[in-house]
Amino acid sequence: MEKWNTGKLIAGALLLGEGAAVALYGRRYLKFMERNGLMNAGRAALNRLDIQSSLMFGIIGIAEAAWGLSLLSKAKL
Repeated sequence: MEKWNTGKLIAGALLLGEGAAVALYGRRYLKFMERNGLMNAGRAALNRLDIQSSLMFGIIGIAEAAWGLSLLSKAKL
Protein backbone atom coordinates (compact mmCIF):
# COMPACT_ATOMS: atom_id res chain seq x y z
CA MET A 1 0.00 0.00 0.00
CA GLU A 2 1.33 3.39 -0.99
CA LYS A 3 1.62 6.15 1.56
CA TRP A 4 0.68 9.73 0.69
CA ASN A 5 1.78 12.96 2.34
CA THR A 6 -1.61 14.44 3.18
CA GLY A 7 -0.36 18.01 3.63
CA LYS A 8 1.24 18.12 0.20
CA LEU A 9 -1.82 16.50 -1.33
CA ILE A 10 -4.17 19.12 0.13
CA ALA A 11 -1.85 22.06 -0.65
CA GLY A 12 -1.33 20.86 -4.22
CA ALA A 13 -5.04 20.46 -4.85
CA LEU A 14 -5.81 23.92 -3.45
CA LEU A 15 -3.05 25.57 -5.49
CA LEU A 16 -4.24 23.82 -8.61
CA GLY A 17 -7.82 24.96 -8.05
CA GLU A 18 -6.90 28.53 -7.19
CA GLY A 19 -4.54 28.73 -10.16
CA ALA A 20 -7.34 27.65 -12.46
CA ALA A 21 -9.70 30.22 -10.91
CA VAL A 22 -7.16 33.03 -11.32
CA ALA A 23 -6.45 32.03 -14.91
CA LEU A 24 -10.14 31.82 -15.86
CA TYR A 25 -11.73 34.63 -13.86
CA GLY A 26 -8.85 37.01 -13.01
CA ARG A 27 -10.05 40.30 -11.53
CA ARG A 28 -13.57 38.91 -10.86
CA TYR A 29 -12.06 36.15 -8.69
CA LEU A 30 -10.08 38.68 -6.64
CA LYS A 31 -13.13 40.92 -6.17
CA PHE A 32 -15.22 37.91 -5.08
CA MET A 33 -12.61 36.83 -2.53
CA GLU A 34 -12.27 40.38 -1.20
CA ARG A 35 -16.04 40.83 -0.97
CA ASN A 36 -16.39 37.62 1.05
CA GLY A 37 -13.44 38.32 3.38
CA LEU A 38 -11.25 35.53 2.01
CA MET A 39 -8.18 37.56 1.04
CA ASN A 40 -4.82 36.19 2.10
CA ALA A 41 -1.42 37.87 1.68
CA GLY A 42 -0.86 36.48 -1.82
CA ARG A 43 -4.26 37.50 -3.13
CA ALA A 44 -3.96 40.93 -1.49
CA ALA A 45 -0.57 41.46 -3.13
CA LEU A 46 -2.00 40.41 -6.49
CA ASN A 47 -4.90 42.81 -5.96
CA ARG A 48 -2.53 45.70 -5.08
CA LEU A 49 -0.61 45.18 -8.33
CA ASP A 50 -3.79 46.36 -10.12
CA ILE A 51 -3.31 44.08 -13.12
CA GLN A 52 -5.92 44.62 -15.83
CA SER A 53 -4.65 42.22 -18.50
CA SER A 54 -6.41 38.88 -18.75
CA LEU A 55 -3.24 37.48 -20.34
CA MET A 56 -1.24 38.30 -17.21
CA PHE A 57 -3.88 36.69 -15.00
CA GLY A 58 -3.70 33.63 -17.23
CA ILE A 59 0.08 33.43 -16.90
CA ILE A 60 -0.04 33.86 -13.12
CA GLY A 61 -2.83 31.28 -12.82
CA ILE A 62 -1.00 28.74 -14.96
CA ALA A 63 2.16 29.21 -12.89
CA GLU A 64 0.20 28.67 -9.68
CA ALA A 65 -1.50 25.59 -11.11
CA ALA A 66 1.89 24.21 -12.21
CA TRP A 67 3.18 24.70 -8.67
CA GLY A 68 0.16 22.77 -7.40
CA LEU A 69 0.81 19.95 -9.87
CA SER A 70 4.42 19.72 -8.74
CA LEU A 71 3.27 19.42 -5.12
CA LEU A 72 0.79 16.73 -6.11
CA SER A 73 3.51 14.75 -7.87
CA LYS A 74 5.70 14.95 -4.73
CA ALA A 75 2.85 13.91 -2.40
CA LYS A 76 3.55 10.20 -2.81
CA LEU A 77 6.12 8.99 -0.26
